[in-house]
Amino acid sequence: METERVDLVVVGAGLYGITAAITYHKLHPDARLLVLEASPSIGGPWAPHRTFPGLKTNNLWGTYQHPDTPMSEERFGVKKGEHVPAEKVHEYLQALIDDNGIDSLIRLNTKVDTAEKIAGGWKLSCISSTGEGKDVQILTNKLILSTGLANRPSMPRYAVSPEFQPPIIHSASFPSHYSEIVAPNKHTLIIGAGKSAWDIAYACATNNGTATMLIRPTGKGPLWMSPPYVTPFKLWLEKLVFTRFFGLMSPCPWASNEGFEGVARRFLHGTWLGRKIVTAFWNVLGEDVVSLNRYNEHEETKKLRPWRNAFEVGNALSIMNYPTDWFELVREGKIKIIIADVERVEAENEAILSTGEKLQVDAVVSATGWETHPSIKFLPVGIEKELGLPTKGQVPSAEEKELMQKAENELYTRYPFLKERDSNKLYHPDPSHRNTVKTSGTEGEDHPFRLYRFMVPPSDLADRSIGFVGAMMTLGSTFCAYLQALWLVAYFDGTLSLPSTSASEIKYETFLETEYCRMRHAMGYGNKFPDLVFDALPYLDVLMKDLGFEEKRKGGFKSEYFGSYGPEDYRGLVELYMEKHKLD
Repeated sequence: METERVDLVVVGAGLYGITAAITYHKLHPDARLLVLEASPSIGGPWAPHRTFPGLKTNNLWGTYQHPDTPMSEERFGVKKGEHVPAEKVHEYLQALIDDNGIDSLIRLNTKVDTAEKIAGGWKLSCISSTGEGKDVQILTNKLILSTGLANRPSMPRYAVSPEFQPPIIHSASFPSHYSEIVAPNKHTLIIGAGKSAWDIAYACATNNGTATMLIRPTGKGPLWMSPPYVTPFKLWLEKLVFTRFFGLMSPCPWASNEGFEGVARRFLHGTWLGRKIVTAFWNVLGEDVVSLNRYNEHEETKKLRPWRNAFEVGNALSIMNYPTDWFELVREGKIKIIIADVERVEAENEAILSTGEKLQVDAVVSATGWETHPSIKFLPVGIEKELGLPTKGQVPSAEEKELMQKAENELYTRYPFLKERDSNKLYHPDPSHRNTVKTSGTEGEDHPFRLYRFMVPPSDLADRSIGFVGAMMTLGSTFCAYLQALWLVAYFDGTLSLPSTSASEIKYETFLETEYCRMRHAMGYGNKFPDLVFDALPYLDVLMKDLGFEEKRKGGFKSEYFGSYGPEDYRGLVELYMEKHKLD
């Protein structure tokens, strides 16, 4: 087996991996850098083989762009007020690669099979994902994992008769079956109520077909689908969640407690009256979305009303980015909503539901999410937990139980609302299931990702040899990727000083923040990975402080607390960091 030696390997060529490679290459242009991608194309979820006609970002133009490379309207043909088409996202990511001169550093169709911790770094065993290339072993001093949270499909299991003829696929395979499924007079059964389920149902129903969306009665229910603009003031939702005033309404352990922000947070989350204001704020926000979507005006759309209030949503939140009214397809009967499970599929094209109902279907698409465990096998055996990766089926150690309990006690003391709120209060169409729905804090992994700053394992702080980017969810993915990349490169270089003074303090801080994510959203994904839809701006503030930058960048109280942050507010930070540390 051929052996190569490099300074840094980035695994994954999606947005986060590309951004990390660009940043490292800019700060270290002579370093030996490799980006390994198992797929035949860059782009991660926006790679051509993972998209289909009509698919767009939730983001409107201007919010999905690298801070140092704006998405030019002239160059990419996307205009203000438009959602970015999938093919334009891929085109933009390729332009980032070309403009920053890293195309030759990317190796496609190369899957990292194992990653072994060795003295001085990592040993990677790589195989050709096409089966036609040669296997190779790569020795690297530093390793960045950017494998994403949507690369290993999770499929439900149910009895399937050998006589059943229609395709049964995961939503990840929908693009390759698009022409077979999206056709006139075809009926598709879609299992799930996340954004991919809504996208697939829309594709089927707007191409002279029909669809049934099946929602598990014991699941988390339909996600929150919001119009791009909310509240009577028609505020842009993407921008709203990146305003400091909005962020004050979320209890967040890493948010600043200094100055006005500290006073406001202590009042809002530490007093009876403040918590009443917080409760009212989230109720008003949620009811506004219910009203805008007209959920209660039709028997079928009522089934799509989220089961929990807006505070509980997390990244079970998405934006209506369709050119026509999605709900009108439900009102017309082109999309049917059923709350049930699949019991079995039998005969030639019949699906039997837990309600006893029988459906004639031409395809079954499971939009049932993703496994969070990395597809790479880490060595030596058992190191995954040490690296802070999600574990399942392992009983927490006595030390871990103590840390979890200590973190929970501190969070409940600092933020009583986390305990006082009723996360089991459901708007559920079937009252018999209201006590069977599980919450984020009790379902899934025994441990979520346990990474300091949501990027690095506390166990590796001495070596600074490995980091994870994009192991989280946020609406501001492009500028989060930018700051994570700069933070991680500075961490590797040793130019970034960690603010905590001891390994035990860092480990506890890691548990405190990841436990908060687990407790925060009953509908979200904090039990698996950081879910920062409402707490992203304070997180970016922390990274800015670590890097030695002033986090408040607007100037003036009104602009700072009521103005929204976006990619443009972080433009030029890589160059500033290079100047500060005299890097050429």
